Amino acid sequence: MSAVSTTDERALVRNLLADHAVAGAEDFGRFVNDSRYFDTSSFDSKAATPVLIEVLPRLTDPGVIETVALHLKNPAARPAAFGALHTSFLTWGVARRGRVGWQLGEALVNAAPLRETPLILEIATDRAYGMNRQQVVLGLPRFRRAPETERALRELIHDTDVAQQAMYALRRVIGPQLTVEELEGVRRAHPDTTLARLARHEIRKISRTLRRQDAAASASPLDDDTLSLDSVSA
Repeated sequence: MSAVSTTDERALVRNLLADHAVAGAEDFGRFVNDSRYFDTSSFDSKAATPVLIEVLPRLTDPGVIETVALHLKNPAARPAAFGALHTSFLTWGVARRGRVGWQLGEALVNAAPLRETPLILEIATDRAYGMNRQQVVLGLPRFRRAPETERALRELIHDTDVAQQAMYALRRVIGPQLTVEELEGVRRAHPDTTLARLARHEIRKISRTLRRQDAAASASPLDDDTLSLDSVSA
């Protein structure tokens, strides 16, 4: 497919949506966070999904591509949108300006079926994509059944661009205790660096959580024998 012109690609997408009778086509790209103050969007993301998948590889306007990626985060896009999102991410994932690569990365990992684990891990570990990998790395726990996922996360906690996301994801994959051990290794390997500060912060968070869990466990309710004695005394 040849690329379309960058001239008003937003209007082009709206026209395509209208041609396919997608409800609320005029609201394409309109996102409402608080319906108390703004009218809700009538855009039907689910019905629009096939059209957006079809047009995405032809787009060249980063703002419109970002908008399409945002709409393709809806559940109906999994896994149908994976191919188009993957193709677009390979092109735009290296972009350093704007958030088009970052948004594509989040939509990509949301749409990815488990069978595409190798492709997801390939992107997550490729430093050429910089911080645009952050949401991809954050979504790796869904692919935890593959042994390669844990190995990748153990390496990514040493990668400044995605370390914070990798630390959180690793905790979900191997649990808090083992994660603390890995993070202590980060502190030793990278003293007086951003990585060391991130690791120290995550260790403190995990430690607070574990202390709260221990406190809750020690404050267990009275056992059955105590309850029985109280009943007899009464």
